[in-house]
Amino acid sequence: MQKEKRHQEVALSSKIKALIFDLDGVITQTASVHARAWREMFEKYNDHRKKKGQGSFTPYQGQEDYLEHIDGKPRYDGVRGFLQSRGIQLPEGEPEDEPGYDTVCALGNLKNEIFQGLLREEGFRTYQAAVNKIREFRKEGFKTAIISASKNCRLILEEAGIASLFDVRVDGLTAGSLGLEGKPAPDIFLEAARRLKVHPDEAAIFEDALAGVAAGKSGKFGQVIGLARSNEPARLREEGADAVIHSFEELRSYYHSFEELPSAIGQFETIQEKLPDGEPLLFLDYDGTLTPIVSQPEDANLSEEMKQLLRQAAEGAKVAVVSGRDKRDVEQRVGLEALYYAGSHGFEVSGPGGLHFEYEKGKEVLPVLDEAEETLKRELGMIEGVKVERKRYAIAVHYRNVAEERAEEVKQKAEKVLERYPRLKKGLGKKIVEFKPKLDWHKGKAVHWLVNKLQEGRDGRCPVYIGDDITDEDAFEQVRQENGIGILVGDHGELTQAQYRLADVDEVKTFLRKMLKNDTS
Repeated sequence: MQKEKRHQEVALSSKIKALIFDLDGVITQTASVHARAWREMFEKYNDHRKKKGQGSFTPYQGQEDYLEHIDGKPRYDGVRGFLQSRGIQLPEGEPEDEPGYDTVCALGNLKNEIFQGLLREEGFRTYQAAVNKIREFRKEGFKTAIISASKNCRLILEEAGIASLFDVRVDGLTAGSLGLEGKPAPDIFLEAARRLKVHPDEAAIFEDALAGVAAGKSGKFGQVIGLARSNEPARLREEGADAVIHSFEELRSYYHSFEELPSAIGQFETIQEKLPDGEPLLFLDYDGTLTPIVSQPEDANLSEEMKQLLRQAAEGAKVAVVSGRDKRDVEQRVGLEALYYAGSHGFEVSGPGGLHFEYEKGKEVLPVLDEAEETLKRELGMIEGVKVERKRYAIAVHYRNVAEERAEEVKQKAEKVLERYPRLKKGLGKKIVEFKPKLDWHKGKAVHWLVNKLQEGRDGRCPVYIGDDITDEDAFEQVRQENGIGILVGDHGELTQAQYRLADVDEVKTFLRKMLKNDTS
């Protein structure tokens, strides 16, 4: 069976403050309507020339002609570009020309008349993934602008009910009134950046047209992201796209490298200002955050100093430990009844007052995990240093103690086993391959559930999540959406959505002491 092709996720650069989106083909599915209107207009023009004895031209070739001569350009530039490709010259005319065949403007106006008729008759759809992502970006504080060569931009936005998603609109009407050149000139994008009050290198451009990508690149924008809806990714990159996505679902915001993150200790006053009065919500991973990473998972014991800090923190805050370990295991290791515990990456949660939650759909996968556990032990048990650790809702294959030359073999064999169990998915960690239920549940979902439970009817809580592993990225993303703070402990080797960093467990202790106001240094 052929494997489904997965596209690599693309992250916004950390310097980006504003986002500028093209309309047709990026936000709305009107590019195909435009293409049909262009075809119909040029077919009518060809028939007109035949009747007038002016000689016909090579018919409009659809996608090929649209992408080469028209896509992303102002209407009259598209007309002119196509006619030039057929060796035809017409007077320019005036924008007020009646729809017809005698001037460039008349032909352009005929195309617009046909386009508007198609919209009235058939309507159009938006790319919902794009709309959802823009809403997320706006919640995160990004400024947004919409640009379009079309003079119908405002009408389309209002018909789609998405006009409020954009702080600025720069369209064909704006370009005409200001005398802005069309794509591939960057004028329309630069005007949008000016109105958003950001420098071009602080803005990201989203374009599906080759001319638009070229315009973004020539304008020296901070990031030019191509949408491979109609153009091949390679063509978009050739025109200057820094990255290419096939859907907005592949786009993630605010990824940083560990080195780019400011220190949570150095920026403690800034963090403190974000924390509301009353009880903060504090979430912490266990391994690598509360205890150092050790070669044998069973040796990761909580120090008395850290335990005392957690005990004190729980006196003035809601404190939860969120771990990939089984809930019972992490409960016993921490041993504090005042804390909340989320085990198996959030599939099971408990806390004071009899609080208990277990993700019901996960129970259906338990027999599959039982079978996969036995298979892994049989297939990998002979490799020295491998440890297959069963948790209630996951299986961890540890290869930290495997000889370096055999580590890749362990990963490959584990992935071969995974292929036999379509109800399971792979999770990655530090020297670990994990088998998890293929369900939409993870640490971030558990954090969201706990935040709702612990809000106690009050808004304005600012959750703080401290973790060290790739598995904590879902939680970092969630606390961002909760207007909270993510702090990465050590470098897990990938880009992160955390906003701050701590070097190691010792710095976690220092941070907690500052939260407790026991250390004012």
